[in-house]
Amino acid sequence: MTKTDTLKELAALASLKYVKSGYKVGLGTGSTVKFALEGLANNLKNGTLKNIEGIATSSATEKIATEHGIPLITFSRVTTLDVYIDGADEVDSSFDMIKGGGGALIREKIVAQNSGLRVIIVDESKLSDKIGERWAVPLEVFPMAAAVEAEYLKTLNAVSQLRLDASGDPYITDNGNYILDTNFGEIPDANKLSKLLDSRAGIAGHGIFHNLADVIIVASEVGVSEIRFGEIHKFDSLFKALKYMRSN
Repeated sequence: MTKTDTLKELAALASLKYVKSGYKVGLGTGSTVKFALEGLANNLKNGTLKNIEGIATSSATEKIATEHGIPLITFSRVTTLDVYIDGADEVDSSFDMIKGGGGALIREKIVAQNSGLRVIIVDESKLSDKIGERWAVPLEVFPMAAAVEAEYLKTLNAVSQLRLDASGDPYITDNGNYILDTNFGEIPDANKLSKLLDSRAGIAGHGIFHNLADVIIVASEVGVSEIRFGEIHKFDSLFKALKYMRSN
């Protein structure tokens, strides 16, 4: 494994302490979550955990969970989950996040909004002073509205690009929509921009996650750090230490 993969695995495995027997678990999407799914499956196989059921946030996660023997349910069975484990593309000290690099942003947000505890697992490269600094915001748009929403985004001084698949065709989400990866630059007020994007009928959903994380687990050169919502000084101290280490 690469160094980044090792950090992702460390963060993912550290999150499993929040999963107890009998829990209903939200299963995120992405390369970091893959390690959590493998760890969860191992705990089920060795008897450490029992009677776990999960709701997958994407067809990709559903496939991995099924292959590993993790029982899956839907919101037709339950209306709330005990814990949700997922990664993030970028996160800042306010716990604002950009998600959707894997294309599952709407389903991830649905699961996050209906979970009692939201645990986000990242490696050190995902930390920023402000979200938008290094990552574009994915906007899931209805195909018929892709062009008009791209024009609207220009009025916000944002640069958007239609996401393409490996064949060069528009990337299609599990919901049958397109994605506009949109660069807003640093986002000083994530809640304000979130509400603005929510008001657009052609935008089915966006990758700004505001007030949707309770615990962030960061694996870095200094070890595995666990930061709870509101612990801004703890986040800033870790971020500054990592920046110092990179510059020396």
